[in-house]
Amino acid sequence: MRMHITNLFGQSSRSVALIAQNMVADIARGLDFREIGIYAYPVHTDTESELSKRIDGMIASVGFDDIVVVQSPSWNSTEFDDYFVNKLKVYPEMKLIIFIHDIIPLMFKTNEYLIDKTIATYNKADLLVVPSEKMLVELRNRGLTTKKIIVQHMWDHPTSLPYTQPKFVKKIQFAGSPERFTFVKEWSYEIPLHVYASEKISDLPMVVNEGWKDDIELIQSLPLLGGFGLVWSQKDDVLYYEWNVSYKLSTYLAAGLPVIVQDTLSNQTIIKENNLGIVVTSLEEAVEKVNSLTEQEYDEMVKAVKKYRELIINGYFTKKLLIDSIHGVLSNKA
Repeated sequence: MRMHITNLFGQSSRSVALIAQNMVADIARGLDFREIGIYAYPVHTDTESELSKRIDGMIASVGFDDIVVVQSPSWNSTEFDDYFVNKLKVYPEMKLIIFIHDIIPLMFKTNEYLIDKTIATYNKADLLVVPSEKMLVELRNRGLTTKKIIVQHMWDHPTSLPYTQPKFVKKIQFAGSPERFTFVKEWSYEIPLHVYASEKISDLPMVVNEGWKDDIELIQSLPLLGGFGLVWSQKDDVLYYEWNVSYKLSTYLAAGLPVIVQDTLSNQTIIKENNLGIVVTSLEEAVEKVNSLTEQEYDEMVKAVKKYRELIINGYFTKKLLIDSIHGVLSNKA
């Protein structure tokens, strides 16, 4: 028996989808997984025969009793993902695990018509890794029947950068596009918001443009500025943001920064129970809590984050879900 995992290539180096899949595959290799590379390309240019041959080449190393983890979606189309899974299901005794990163029909209203096809693909899995309990409830409501389930809860964010203790300052930091997260363009609070994005905000006195930074620069910059990292939903597709797991959250924690999150976030309980930051219902409440926070309270959060970040920077969430998934498909219980 051998273990395999798919990995995405061909997208922009800034693509969170690519970064997340590459990160999971890197961690999986340390657990003796073999990589199946999937390149992002215009699938519609393939005939069915060409697509069949292409996928045969991708999965040539898979054996009849192997375990395959498919990181989903491939971003090549719903049809490609289903065809890929069907090809794998031909192998006798092969165990299929689908690790859901994103669900395109739930992300974008224009693609919602594809949800039945997507659920049908998930139902072919021997075990499913879902981002959150909230997402699982939504999938069950839409027809998911796969019995064995592992809940991800949190993204890892491996880094070898040395730890820098954040400063106690009353400021908030946010990494994200103002075009997607429009609250940035409406920021009128007395606490400064430092924004990491390519787009610049020029007419708001309390918004500080930090520019876009790559991962290494961002993790170095966040603790030097101090304060809190903000995880907040965009105005569109708010429910999806609540069902999914934020990669941005793990970035802040990997940098050692306490966070501010909405109480609707799927893993807000982790933040609350581990004292990793502030859980609030509104930005107004967030500003109030930051204003009233003492240095001692902030330092206690910083200490808690420093301890908890070891799980994230060493890949323990991914290692655990992969190991639990292997146990799940080889035993009677997930």
